[in-house]
This record gives sequence, structure tokens and C-alpha cells, in this order.
Amino acid sequence: MLEKERSCSFILLKKIFFFFNIFFILFFTSYAFASDLQKDLINKLTATSTLTFNFIQKISDKEEIGNCFIKYPLLMKCNYKNLKQKILISNGKKVVIIKKKYKKIYSYPIEVTPLFFILKKEKIINLIRKTQPTYINSNLIEFKFIDKKENIIKIFFDKNSLNFKGWETTDAYSNYVSFKINNLITNNQIMNSFFKIPKEEDL
Repeated sequence: MLEKERSCSFILLKKIFFFFNIFFILFFTSYAFASDLQKDLINKLTATSTLTFNFIQKISDKEEIGNCFIKYPLLMKCNYKNLKQKILISNGKKVVIIKKKYKKIYSYPIEVTPLFFILKKEKIINLIRKTQPTYINSNLIEFKFIDKKENIIKIFFDKNSLNFKGWETTDAYSNYVSFKINNLITNNQIMNSFFKIPKEEDL
């Protein structure tokens, strides 16, 4: 009986040792993958100065499409394909929404918008360097950022190319906003003057 108990204990110890080995292999493999991923993403972002792309934007249930141009840091211009001839421009200090059809311009300090984080690649690089992805599937890598006002910004990268794929957040009216990037081209030359904000009388 004693010999049988010793045999059972030995088998149990072997099983425990086996599972610990599996755990450590998975842990260190996962750690190495995350470390390589962080390094590759940071290198990709560091080498990127401009982005040109098409987009699909959803605010609550409303969907809009158009094309966009980003120049780091903080410069952005998006042309919406809609009847209001809507244009969004960030000149690094403020974000404006232009409705050419009505000759109206609405202005916001960039610091109070999610674009203050999204258009500063140094902030995204620091996020990637200091945190782990919050979600990974076969197509996307997700990172989550929470600002001082506890607003959540999720940013996405393509898992294979590591290209920027968009973001999710909420707007000033607590509406859910999804912004998806398609047909991305990087490092086209774009002049700063392209992001100049017009005057209403010039619309």
C-alpha cells in the first residue's frame, strides 16, 4: 500500500512538473512575441512622417466616408464625401469642422479632442513602449489609452503589416466614434500649408 502511494505521489509530481514547464514555455514565448511586436511597431511609427488614406467613420449609427491626410505631429485634413461638403482640419493648435455648403466653421482647441493623442505619434510610441496590447486577433492589434478625463481611446494596427488601421473613442457628446483606415500610403510629401484653415468669408 505504501509503495502504491509513493508511486501515485511520483506520478502527481511528474504531472505538476510537466504543467509548470508548459506554463513557463508559453509565458516566455508570449513575452518574447510582445517584446518583438513592441519593437517593430515603434520602428514602424518612428519611420513614418505622413499618412494618406481613405476612411470610414461611424458616429453612433451614422456612417461617413472620405479621404484623409496626416502629417506628424498634429496636422490633419479630412475631406468628407457628403452633401454638406464637410472638411476637418487640424493645424496643430485647433481642430475645425468646415461645412462649405453653409459657409460655416466650427473650432475646438485640439487639446480637448482625442486627436491630440492620435496625431502625436510620440504619445502612441510611449503607450506601446509602456503597455501590452489589450487585444490581438488574426488581423488586428489593439492598444488602449485613458486620458486625464478618463476618456478611452482604442487604437488599431494591422497585425501583418503593422500599419495604422484606425481608432475608436467617444466625441464631445458621448457618442461612440469608429474611424477605420483603408488604402494607406505612408511618407508622401505634404506641405504644412496644406493644413491651413480658411476664413469663413473665403469659403
